[in-house]
Amino acid sequence: MSFTPYISQDKASEELLDQVVQLMRLDAELHAKIPRALRGPMSNLVRMVNSYYSNKIEGNTTAPADILRAEQVAEALQEDKASEDLLEVRRHIEAQRRLTSDPINAIDVCTRDTISRLHRELYAGVPQWMLNTQINEQGDVIRMVPGVFREYGVKVGYHIAPTAGQMHAHLGQFERVYRLDRIHGLSGFLAAAASHHRLVWIHPFMDGNGRTCRLFTDQYLKAAGFGGSEVWSMNRGFAQNTAGYYEMLNAADHPRKGDQDGRGILSDSGLMRWTRYFTETALDQVQYFSTQLDQGGLEERIDVYFEMRSRGALSDAKGNALPALRIEARDVYKTLLHMGDQPRAELQASLGVGTRAPRGLLNQMAKEGLITLDGRKPISLNLSRYSIAFLFPDLW
Repeated sequence: MSFTPYISQDKASEELLDQVVQLMRLDAELHAKIPRALRGPMSNLVRMVNSYYSNKIEGNTTAPADILRAEQVAEALQEDKASEDLLEVRRHIEAQRRLTSDPINAIDVCTRDTISRLHRELYAGVPQWMLNTQINEQGDVIRMVPGVFREYGVKVGYHIAPTAGQMHAHLGQFERVYRLDRIHGLSGFLAAAASHHRLVWIHPFMDGNGRTCRLFTDQYLKAAGFGGSEVWSMNRGFAQNTAGYYEMLNAADHPRKGDQDGRGILSDSGLMRWTRYFTETALDQVQYFSTQLDQGGLEERIDVYFEMRSRGALSDAKGNALPALRIEARDVYKTLLHMGDQPRAELQASLGVGTRAPRGLLNQMAKEGLITLDGRKPISLNLSRYSIAFLFPDLW
């Protein structure tokens, strides 16, 4: 038997449909209002947020400060010295970058080839010993091949995944029912919700399924037209209450409970609970990021940050005092925020002081990651590892 693809609009409650409409409106508004200069830096930040929270759900203990440092400081990129947890997070970030530079066609997002690629991207470049996977309670281990679908049975908690043969049949159905050229209107988001659960339930790989499924959902939401999804994160919402996330997934795992619970092999009432949870989680995240990117509040936090930096009043994650920054750094930052990339000569001239002083200030800002200096290219805005926690409170 097959599974119900998603809660159709005629079966969804008015409240649920209203929430989806609100989400679509807020997503479009967020996509439209984010300053152009912040689009790239925010996308980079959300990749780190996605990776941190998706891996945290799986028990990864890497701290945000270590992730930010590894992204910015050259000596931290020596991955042969990195911990397994940090290496796992960094591979996840790099996978997202490759998917941005070599994007998936929207029509192909739910194909077996795409699902295989997502898994393969997560494991690209990891040491071979990290691919060793236990396959039974007796402790037998095999070497997993990234992107290759499993050939063994799997039990995760109380969930006994479909057999390898059943899995391929379900993947075939998955590919057919979630094609976005056949889904219209509000159903695109309802399908995104259901497809996340269905892929977790199918459990196509021996290991890495959770992270692969969450990476899939990121891609599916983008393909479904949620443009702001590059600057908000479902993973952050899932990880706010990991037990609740798994509880809702488990509810949708339940077999159908009689003729009033749908016609597929899984419970439609469980899928409805999961869909409501997924929608509420998305709404919460879009609202959070919309609030953080509200122009008035963001500019106020920028002003306070640079005022405190000018007085040497801020510390890093380890409690070490950050070096003072001249208050003119605030003017540079806000100029780039409002006007986009600027030629170095124009920025230096706008500071109204001698050539040596503004050059030193720009170099200090670049060293911290507040701006990007690249030869003779215009100077661009960035989000530094020190400013992120201040500009985006409660992000981690």
